[in-house]
Amino acid sequence: MTEGTEDKVVRRQSFEAEGPVELDLGTGGGTITVRLVDEPGVHVEVRHDPGAGSPWAQGLTSIMSWVNTQFPQFGGQFGETVPADSSAEAEAVRQTRVDYAAGRLVVRTPKEMQLRNVPIAVSVQAPAGSHVEASSGAGHVTVSGRAGRLALHTGSGRITTDQAEGSAKVDTGSGTVRLGPMVAGLRAKSGTGDIEVSAIGAASTVVTGSGDVWLGAVTGDVLARTGSGRVTIANAASGELELHTGSGAIHVGVRRGSPAEVDLSSGSGEVRSELELTNSPPVSKPALRVRGRSGSGGALVTTAAE
Repeated sequence: MTEGTEDKVVRRQSFEAEGPVELDLGTGGGTITVRLVDEPGVHVEVRHDPGAGSPWAQGLTSIMSWVNTQFPQFGGQFGETVPADSSAEAEAVRQTRVDYAAGRLVVRTPKEMQLRNVPIAVSVQAPAGSHVEASSGAGHVTVSGRAGRLALHTGSGRITTDQAEGSAKVDTGSGTVRLGPMVAGLRAKSGTGDIEVSAIGAASTVVTGSGDVWLGAVTGDVLARTGSGRVTIANAASGELELHTGSGAIHVGVRRGSPAEVDLSSGSGEVRSELELTNSPPVSKPALRVRGRSGSGGALVTTAAE
């Protein structure tokens, strides 16, 4: 169903689904919001997103529309002509592809030159446990509720999720990443921006070019790296932790009662462990091994807060 006024068009469509589905969502620019709930059915809303996208891209869309209108002899080689009684924003909403078949929802915004830079907001509600693949050229990506697998990308914007029961891959060119529990492994990357993960339960890689890395409860192998920023592990219980920062501090909290092997170094900073030491060799290999390297910044290992 498409509804709206002269300057605002909203599309809403619903599909039947009793259990988890696959969501494949893509926009040239604009926010993507997914709500995973304990209810049947898939519900989609598509609308213009004036708060997203870059001004130059929106300006280009207007120019292409003007060129096609003023010079029809070029046969629309600059993109399909938008009808005179419709704005580019409304036409982009109408031409957005929304398909659902065999438990898979696909949403794609138009690729024509004059419409592809119109920022479009896509909102989806689907059953909990659904797998989500979402990509935006520029815009925030948010997934609330319990997801299966995750594959999330934005060229510029925040990425926020509640939790994933399957593997997760998350990246943004510029923006913060805030994630809930990732129990089956994570690959997270930001060109510039902080990365926060409340819990990691399997082998994971977390990298940012410039920003802090903060991880909550860790029970799996982790490689965490930042070019400039702090690396913090709040509560590490098991796994091999490889932590690197070019310029920033490293702080690891070890869960009480978890034997740990620690190897820390810094080019120009204080290195300290506040863990209780033992002179007796361990009977078996410690479940937790921490290796931290800082180019210029302190490195500290303590007992995690209760």
